[in-house]
Amino acid sequence: MVSGIRKRKTIINLKNVTKKYFQKEFFFKKREIVAISNLNLQVKKGEIIGLIGPNGAGKTTIMNMIVGFIKPSMGCVEVFGQGVNLNRLKNFREKLGYLPETPILHDYFKVEDLLDFYASFFGLTDRQKKERIDVLLEELGLEYKRKETVKSLSIGQKRILGLAQSLINDPELLILDEPTVYLDPLILNRFRLMLIKLREKGKTIFLSSHILSEVEKLSDRVAIINKGKLIALEETRELIKRGSLNEEFLRLINGDKE
Repeated sequence: MVSGIRKRKTIINLKNVTKKYFQKEFFFKKREIVAISNLNLQVKKGEIIGLIGPNGAGKTTIMNMIVGFIKPSMGCVEVFGQGVNLNRLKNFREKLGYLPETPILHDYFKVEDLLDFYASFFGLTDRQKKERIDVLLEELGLEYKRKETVKSLSIGQKRILGLAQSLINDPELLILDEPTVYLDPLILNRFRLMLIKLREKGKTIFLSSHILSEVEKLSDRVAIINKGKLIALEETRELIKRGSLNEEFLRLINGDKE
């Protein structure tokens, strides 16, 4: 299956990408921090890639460059064949869904009104918005909460609402930063089934997570990053031949320290 995916259209293309920051120290002195170093990575249509690494490895930085929030210091980030910057986001925003690690969900909205608000940014008719909201709330198990305020939801329910928000425009590409945080087993299973269904529809999913058992179950390929460098990119089934993904992750990370 994965070998066939590699022949498909490239949706995300990171070419020799480096991201540097400069941290102020004493007086006028600055210290250079390399967050991402010479990263090359392609994500193909219809696959799920799991991005894993220790805290501070650069996962969120990569996702922020893909969605255009920050620019690479060197190299090129392309999405749908176009170089990414904030001015060009409008060219493919209808194809893109993004769930940040800490999504902004306005507490005073009712659940269905919040989704209606975000759907309005994509030019959907009232009928299209209602149909899309009904489908998402049903599939994600929030139908019974539709008339309640966002403030009344549990942390896990807010996380699922964030996923619904990222899917409101039926995107071709879904970027998920730590989507499984705070999810109980029931909601986590519903989330997993949703992503599998999206992949079956040909959607492309790029996700990061510290819950490696979920990455192992969901991902076609796994990219492991450490200290801003890509240290492994393999088919999930090949990685777990040597043990669980968690075991292989620890082996590679500890080996990278030597």
